[in-house]
Amino acid sequence: MDFKVINGIRSLGIDMINASGGGHPGITLSAAPTIYTLFAYHLNFNPSSSTWINRDRFVLSAGHASALLYSTLLYCGYDIKLDDLRNFRHINSPFGGHPTLNQKLGIELSSGALGEGFATAVGMAMGEEYLKGLLGKDLINHYTYVFVSDGDLMEGISYEAASLAGSQKLSNLIVLYDSNNVTKDGKTKGVFEEDVLKRFESMGWHTELVTSGEDISLIDKAITKAKSVTDKPSIIEIKSILGIGTSLAGTNKVHSGTLSEKDTELVKEKMNIKEVPFHVSKEAVTIMRDKIEKRITPIYNEWVTKYNSIIEKDEKKKELLETLENNSLKLLVKNIQINFDDEMEEDLRITNKKLMNLIANLTPLFIGGSADVVTSTNTYIDNGRDFSPEYRKGVNIHFGVRELSMGAILNGLALMGLTPFGSTFLAFSDYMKPSLRLSAMMNLGVTYIFTHDSVKIGYDGETHEPIEQLGMLRSIPNMHVFRPADVNELVGSWDYIINKKVPSSLIIPKERKRKLPNSRVDMVSKGAYIIKESIGRMSGIIISSGSEVETALWISNELDKRGLYTRVISFPSLELYESTKEEYKKELFPVGVRVIAIEASNDKVWNEFVYNKKYILNINEYGKSGSEEEILKYLNFDEYSLLEKTEKLLK
Repeated sequence: MDFKVINGIRSLGIDMINASGGGHPGITLSAAPTIYTLFAYHLNFNPSSSTWINRDRFVLSAGHASALLYSTLLYCGYDIKLDDLRNFRHINSPFGGHPTLNQKLGIELSSGALGEGFATAVGMAMGEEYLKGLLGKDLINHYTYVFVSDGDLMEGISYEAASLAGSQKLSNLIVLYDSNNVTKDGKTKGVFEEDVLKRFESMGWHTELVTSGEDISLIDKAITKAKSVTDKPSIIEIKSILGIGTSLAGTNKVHSGTLSEKDTELVKEKMNIKEVPFHVSKEAVTIMRDKIEKRITPIYNEWVTKYNSIIEKDEKKKELLETLENNSLKLLVKNIQINFDDEMEEDLRITNKKLMNLIANLTPLFIGGSADVVTSTNTYIDNGRDFSPEYRKGVNIHFGVRELSMGAILNGLALMGLTPFGSTFLAFSDYMKPSLRLSAMMNLGVTYIFTHDSVKIGYDGETHEPIEQLGMLRSIPNMHVFRPADVNELVGSWDYIINKKVPSSLIIPKERKRKLPNSRVDMVSKGAYIIKESIGRMSGIIISSGSEVETALWISNELDKRGLYTRVISFPSLELYESTKEEYKKELFPVGVRVIAIEASNDKVWNEFVYNKKYILNINEYGKSGSEEEILKYLNFDEYSLLEKTEKLLK
């Protein structure tokens, strides 16, 4: 009876692909027994309580197998309409060509490009271990399963994440590897021939080999054995035949596209499935759902009993569970008092560290780390221990030199309900672009902290001096980029980040900053505000962000002495400014007044504020190795050069 369900899942997946005009039929056919075995015999989930906090997580890292996942979820009993599957990959269906986050329908994340899901799953497994440490194993004790392809394991992000997972001994992480030795361009011979299991074994993983992807008893035994391992993550290599049952089986010609009528007829005949498109066997559905209900109902009911008993006795755990389940963390960050007076100057990285430590004191859900530059980014929680195999309650994560996987792991932590942060240098943000995009797509409250934000860092040279990165970050839809000018704007940034739970990039300079006159905590939410008003008839407006706001204020004060009066507008967040009302924007920028933008980047976003590009005083070339003074003079971006340029533009 197992293969009656498996073939029903296969058939529905093929019908979806054929109807949409494209997809990935090969993996839909070859991996169905693996996915069925996991869902039917091992995965703990409840379609009627789909966001159950202690459910097992399933991550489809090989996102091109989406038709197989959607078909399986319908058979499992999620609230999925057949018409939605008929519209697979079309705009009026919730089921796109690759999975997008929809936990109510059983889709745990938007897995993105190959390898991203793998690394995100590592973050989810770390999050589970952390929450287990906080709440106890009676409340949190589940697995994260990941389905990957040959392509996933070629991507560099999977190497990084697998190495960290092995070091962290994440025994709650089980990877199912569909090993068919075929990618879109052909056989993997000459491209991907290493012994994958030996590679993972060398990174501290438990490994299993299933010689036939059609043998569900072997798959079942391998998963059962992996679940018994208590000191390391597991990977199960399952040898399969891509597009099994078709005339193109085992070739890249069945990797993507649709099946021909002849092949569709051929596989359905072999599977003893009616040729009528989108036929779903009621018997097969009943078998699958009954099997799941009989297995999971006792597990779920036992957990609910424990849950009710615990929250009745433990008010702290009750509050924490409610916060996690409702994603309702609220902190009055703007009311936090830090040791910073009006006359004091301090490296803003140090100020940021103080603020982060105060936030960490208010909630145990604040967790994160650095890609091996914490001594430079200063994002360490002093009163918190390190997350480790020996101590899962630690809030400081040592990611190692792994920016690429750090971003995806942060997404995984956020998907578990945590409020994660990760830090590196701004010039290295490019490593993290795919994960940044997925944070924004899924609207996850991840905070990426980027320090060393300009050419002023000097001696490390042009490879470490960011020029184009601010523009890159601001170009990502739904990514909120904060570049505070001082402590007040920093506090305002964190207040918005924590309470709005938005994907954010927080840009912190490597330099001493003083509290600027008229800077405002409460105006950060507006994105831009007047930090210095013109003291006479306005000759122009100077706009800037971050470190350059102090420079803009100095220039404005010097121009006052020369009879050229200017308004200075600080832009802690261009994205928040864009969301304000038109009336407010008109208040900031009166019609006909010249605007000059000053920023140490080549971001083209400032074009929308100025008359023409000569009014943008920026940097559009790579820097040099040298002192701050040498570099700024070389680039004509020192204070006096900028003052001269500004005066000429206003006369």
